[in-house]
Amino acid sequence: LHLLFGKNFAKALEVVDGGGIVCFVGEHTGRRVYKVPGRRAGDHYIVFPAHYCACQSFQYDVVGRSEAVACKHQLAARLAGVLGRTSVSRVPDYTIAHMLLEHCA
Repeated sequence: LHLLFGKNFAKALEVVDGGGIVCFVGEHTGRRVYKVPGRRAGDHYIVFPAHYCACQSFQYDVVGRSEAVACKHQLAARLAGVLGRTSVSRVPDYTIAHMLLEHCA
């Protein structure tokens, strides 16, 4: 995995080890959105693991320069989900829509 994801893999493992990753699941749609902690206390990013992260690294390294397949937050969300290291919260679908509007607009 390190060969595929490079430096972001080790950083993602550190995020998972730090805990605090929350998976929000829409009650009717089953849509999953993750809230992943950032480097500084109180920072967090809204993440669709396969498609989007609100961090600057995603915009710069993944989208802009195509130097990475995913940012560390996307990888951390995927790893935490597979390893059962997330808190899961079932929420109304409109709550997920509001989260996306707040953080992605």
